[in-house]
Amino acid sequence: MKPAKTSNNHAHRVFLPLLIFVAILTLVLSACQPANPTASAPANPTAEEAAPMESATTPAGTLQETATTSPTDTDTPVPTRTAVVYTPGLWKELPVLPEALSDRAREIYQQGLAMGNDPHVYTKVGDCNSMSPDFLAGFGGQYDLGKDFAYLQPAIDYYKKSFRLPNQATNPGTTTSRVLVSLWNNDECLPNEPMLECQYRVDNPSIAIIMLGTIDAKTHQQQPEVYEQNLRAIIEKTISLGILPVLTTKADNIEGDESINETIARLAMEYELPLWNFWKAAQPLANHGLKPDGEHLNFWSGPPSTDFSLPIALDYGKEVKNITALQLLNFLREELPAPQ
Repeated sequence: MKPAKTSNNHAHRVFLPLLIFVAILTLVLSACQPANPTASAPANPTAEEAAPMESATTPAGTLQETATTSPTDTDTPVPTRTAVVYTPGLWKELPVLPEALSDRAREIYQQGLAMGNDPHVYTKVGDCNSMSPDFLAGFGGQYDLGKDFAYLQPAIDYYKKSFRLPNQATNPGTTTSRVLVSLWNNDECLPNEPMLECQYRVDNPSIAIIMLGTIDAKTHQQQPEVYEQNLRAIIEKTISLGILPVLTTKADNIEGDESINETIARLAMEYELPLWNFWKAAQPLANHGLKPDGEHLNFWSGPPSTDFSLPIALDYGKEVKNITALQLLNFLREELPAPQ
């Protein structure tokens, strides 16, 4: 006996959406899983010193401002970009820490405070080189600044509730695409809430340190435009929430042509954002701050890599990443004081 026509239609309506969902899930999972090619050798140290800066975003003689857009609504931060002429390779000459903040960066921060963002909270967006307990968490109670870095204690006191915050946006395998979807969210997130927005909602930060690119680099040669597209989306969502993005270069050169660091620096200038040039800080270190795999940071003291009682600590990647990050936070604390 043949089944009724209505039963065929019903089965078709149930099976087709299920088939589409499985196909989409398969595509997303394959796009976000890290590949495993042989890592390229890290770039050789540059002998050039940092170029003098006229402002936070316009080094003398290298960038030319050609057009600027501005927000139309002063109550809601609007992502804006400055058209500039960028000199390839300029990022290698930029200082490890920003020397000044642009007016636009201050505007984003102030608008965020007006929206209720906490001036004492920063959050992190990154991969395994940026997760706890190795990165910044030690300053939540297990650290030794030694004599040379005692001046950074006020930064630890100011951001003390940030160092031990749980963070799902810094995990092994994290890419720019992963934080823009909800497939890997934890239980704190709302249904279908992108991971980035979930982390921002839970932490309510005024600053986001964005450190993505190492895992993206493993597929960079196949889709070089995807990283920039995703990083722009992360920047613009962060700004729209009144959170000041701090972009960070990476120590490795897995993509082989250093183009990801080039993109990071160019977008920092374009959006007038602070740049933490960690790549430059890593160049004098043992193996440029990397393990033999050319991907993961090396270390001296092990987790949490926040013991600076001996000078040898400053020869290794995790320790230097921690101390330059704390210097960055101290700079932001001084430049962006909380309202009384």
